[in-house]
Amino acid sequence: LKSIATKQLGEIYNSVIAQEGKLERVRCFGLISGMINGGGWSQGMCDFTLNILKKVCDLDGRAPNNISEWMSADKEPGATPEAAALAMLEVSQTKACPLKASEAVVEEVGRLPKNEAGNIIVHNLLMFAIDYHKKAVEKVKEGFMKLFLQHDQNGDGVLELKEFTAMLKDVSNMTDEREICALYEEAVAFEDDDDPDTITKESFAELATKYQFECPLEFLTDAPT
Repeated sequence: LKSIATKQLGEIYNSVIAQEGKLERVRCFGLISGMINGGGWSQGMCDFTLNILKKVCDLDGRAPNNISEWMSADKEPGATPEAAALAMLEVSQTKACPLKASEAVVEEVGRLPKNEAGNIIVHNLLMFAIDYHKKAVEKVKEGFMKLFLQHDQNGDGVLELKEFTAMLKDVSNMTDEREICALYEEAVAFEDDDDPDTITKESFAELATKYQFECPLEFLTDAPT
């Protein structure tokens, strides 16, 4: 059974790689599954996109076990604009997304390509969600790097443990010194150099995004569009 499953997965992978440049539906599947190299896959992006799909199913009264048939037909029923917009808004406010979708983003969902019935083509909605999540992650990382610079007391571009501890208390409820030290060591591991005593703003942004710390609003610019 294992060899059969491995063979079938290999065939699926080869098909995705061969067709992703030709068929948008296939590219969408490849990005969500992480089969496409350089697609920027992350667990958060996968969860966000699939949660939007589930939310649309719930709002439009569709059974999740019929999703493959729903998305593969040329005359797919699509997602109603109302369900698609509400799904984007609500799911963007969950842990699956680092930044709530703005009104402009929600309105843009309503302008996505539609089928003859006036409903939004599902894979277009999912590709939009993938793109939004990537932009949201980058926007929040930028915010964390601004926060980092504020706590860089001597302006040398790196943080020592004392500075890191003070900063961490701004974005989390962590008070346990051992946990803070463990996170600091993890951030140090992101670095390319051999200095075990400092971290850069890029490393902190990666760490903060990974653990879904809340970036203070004053460090965030406009939401991604």
